[in-house]
Amino acid sequence: MSELSFKDKVVIITGAGGGLGKYYSLQFAKRGAKVVVNDLGGALNGAGGDSAAADVVVNEIKAAGGIAVADYNNVLDGEKIVETAVKNFGTVHIVINNAGILRDSSFKKITEKDFKLVLDVHLNGAYKVTQAAWPYFRKQGYGRIVNTSSPAGLYGNFGQTNYSAAKSGLIGFAETLAREGERYNIRANTIAPLARSRMTETILPPPILEKLGPEKVAPLVLYLSHEESDVNGEIFEVAAGFYGQIRWERSGGVLFKPDETFTAEAVAKRFSEILDFDDSKKPELLKNTHPQALNDYASLTRAARELPPNDNSGAPKISLKNKVVLITGAGAGLGKEYAKFFAKYGAKVVVNDFKDASKTVAEIKAAGGEAAVDHHNVATEAEAIIKNVIDTYGTIDILINNAGILRDKSFAKMSPEEWYSVQQVHLIGTFNLTRLAWPHFLEKKYGRVINISSTSGIYGNFGQANYASAKCAILGLSKTLAIEGAKSNIKVNVVAPHAETAMTLTVFSKDDLNLYHPDQVAPLLVYLASEDVEVTGETFEAGGGWIGNTRWQRAKGAVSHAADVTPEFVRDKLDDIRDFEKDTANPKSTTESSMSILEAIGDGDEEEEEEDDDDDDEEDPVFHYGDREVILYNISVGATAKQLHLVYENNEDFQVIPTFGHLATFNSGKSQLTFARLLKNFNPMLLLHGEHYIKIHKFPIPVEAGVKTSFNPLAITQKGTNTIVVHGSKSVDSTTGEALFENEATFFIRKCEGNTKKYGERRTFATQQFLAPKRDPDFSIDVPVSVDKAALYRLTGDRNPLHIDPQFAAAAKFPNPILHGMATCGLSAKVLLDKFGPFGEIKVRFTGIVYPGETLRVLAWKEGDVITFQTHVVERGTIAINNAAIKLIGDSAKI
Repeated sequence: MSELSFKDKVVIITGAGGGLGKYYSLQFAKRGAKVVVNDLGGALNGAGGDSAAADVVVNEIKAAGGIAVADYNNVLDGEKIVETAVKNFGTVHIVINNAGILRDSSFKKITEKDFKLVLDVHLNGAYKVTQAAWPYFRKQGYGRIVNTSSPAGLYGNFGQTNYSAAKSGLIGFAETLAREGERYNIRANTIAPLARSRMTETILPPPILEKLGPEKVAPLVLYLSHEESDVNGEIFEVAAGFYGQIRWERSGGVLFKPDETFTAEAVAKRFSEILDFDDSKKPELLKNTHPQALNDYASLTRAARELPPNDNSGAPKISLKNKVVLITGAGAGLGKEYAKFFAKYGAKVVVNDFKDASKTVAEIKAAGGEAAVDHHNVATEAEAIIKNVIDTYGTIDILINNAGILRDKSFAKMSPEEWYSVQQVHLIGTFNLTRLAWPHFLEKKYGRVINISSTSGIYGNFGQANYASAKCAILGLSKTLAIEGAKSNIKVNVVAPHAETAMTLTVFSKDDLNLYHPDQVAPLLVYLASEDVEVTGETFEAGGGWIGNTRWQRAKGAVSHAADVTPEFVRDKLDDIRDFEKDTANPKSTTESSMSILEAIGDGDEEEEEEDDDDDDEEDPVFHYGDREVILYNISVGATAKQLHLVYENNEDFQVIPTFGHLATFNSGKSQLTFARLLKNFNPMLLLHGEHYIKIHKFPIPVEAGVKTSFNPLAITQKGTNTIVVHGSKSVDSTTGEALFENEATFFIRKCEGNTKKYGERRTFATQQFLAPKRDPDFSIDVPVSVDKAALYRLTGDRNPLHIDPQFAAAAKFPNPILHGMATCGLSAKVLLDKFGPFGEIKVRFTGIVYPGETLRVLAWKEGDVITFQTHVVERGTIAINNAAIKLIGDSAKI
């Protein structure tokens, strides 16, 4: 088939000064498009501005014979960006909403300013640019929009409440645009790429980054932007040559008789059924679905009403006695019924509504419950609301973010005020109230948050671009909150209710009236707010006596191993990309999604697999080093300015600390890939470095060399759900072929599968047990670890953010970044070298972690030419390295 051309098409790409946007620009131009390269030129955190970034891309396009113009406007000035396109090229056909910044912060520390800033660039910027282009799309009967979401938007991600919310909001926005634009041949879709960029290069390991070039994402973006594509309102995950559609999957759920027996206990008793996606034994009405709209509530509620009363025998007792709950927008409708239901279960209810909450409070008190009024506005007075709750009851246990407004309008006619006012109430109000309640939850190690979304937010809805984007943003926000709150017993879930309220009267038909009372949603909320609820980060749909669970489902997808994937590949493999017949996945986290994608990359067709096998025959990587790298490493493991033989290249005894020999392995992206292909569900984030062995073959160790390293697994052992991998490497001088170093690394990988097998022989010293003798050590020394040690050591090559980024460390369940294990090994080896002299072999077992700023105590026992040693952490009384030894070189050792 013919090559896809963009001749005479005008495309706007925001954030195109680098990363994905730059590559998109070059590819569109290469295929004939006229490209508006928009980039403010700011830093990754959004600060500053420099036109150079966009200019460089434009110049590159022009040098290749393409057509492009730079634009330096902020995406919030979308009309100016579109004006640049129209002034230079007469119109606009395609908008790629790609611009982005990061302002990562744990939720307990995030500010409203940083939340809004990320929201502005990602979501509101996309709104402004797209709305300015919309009239041109409609008039010419053609338009293509690609919104850039993220795995964080789909699944949440620690430290990224702002980013997750914004990226999720873009999904609801595109889903709605797809509905409104269809009649005008306007198509809107969303991609969630995992790609190498400024945003990912600091949080993903090098072996993964090597696979994640933007050249693997661009083919999908170009295809979705082409006039030949009819794909509309869909979402795709893309990374490293994998292309797969992701869609919503709704469980068949459970029907409850909507009468007085429909209680929180009824929900608790059958909660596991709500979450169960095995529908093999369910009637047709309760089969799983893959919807793009709300459920068939008319049929569901008819069936529910025909049921006998709910059998609550044996159900767990639910009590909220003395729990303090804040329910916003509770003066009427859903919120009012929630408040009454919570009070019935013993909660002390703060009824918030900026109009009139007094009637709800009066009804609760008349029924013997306890409640208090709050008349502040969630959009502007969040601090006053939380202060009122604390002043009234002294604490807060449960937060129901229910308040909402509608400003429905077709996208073509929607005003900025209508866009932002809905966002302020639903999203900013939810964010601020949760942020202000969070410290109270953290202090007591208990909290329950239920955020009210909408099926419009999940699936999009005509005339509700503002509402859908805000409600979908709440999904991403909630998933990240669930992740961050988990260790403090803070559960966060989302409910999309279907009920008659003042807000929904205009969208219900006459036949629907009196069928979907708000009290049919309340039992679910009470259960989700109880102490016994186990789930967090889940989304539920409920109404009319039915409750179901909603999650993501990803197609098996298509994979290309080609170095240059084309849009034609996406076109030709579109059926596979969207095939949900078998081998689907239901990822729940960014890590789970990313790792399953990377695993799938090995599942291409035979021709592609053969190409991939050929990659194994490529030249082994070469690590070049000289005196600079030697000095940096020596200093990073304890060398001082007084030790000229370790820090001064002109010293006659200038030398390398022997543990330097592991760097050739750690600085190669090919290392993990060699054994990862032998495993299933391999996730480098779940890898623990258990033991390490180094043999030095050449003395003296060269102080400069090109080191070529080959890798080979030595053994794989399956232990239950975990895998132990012994991985070997051999490093030679790339010029002479002379052996320099040999390494054996033992990795313990959780939740991984591999076939137990021996692949090669191991060195005796690597497998030997080195137990400390039962006598006083022959040598003991304390080694202070600078608070900056990890920051320095990472310059030797190991850039894992676990060792520098507090948020990343927290996600890995560490209170602070930890020191690299090989840094602890190097620090220990250096003092042993000082004391005993050169060694040719070293073996260590990592048994504990070290935090920068602590003190290491190295204990050593000498027995012939073998020094057995341990490394303790003085402050915490733990052992960081055990079962360890060095083997001295007889002629040079200080024996």
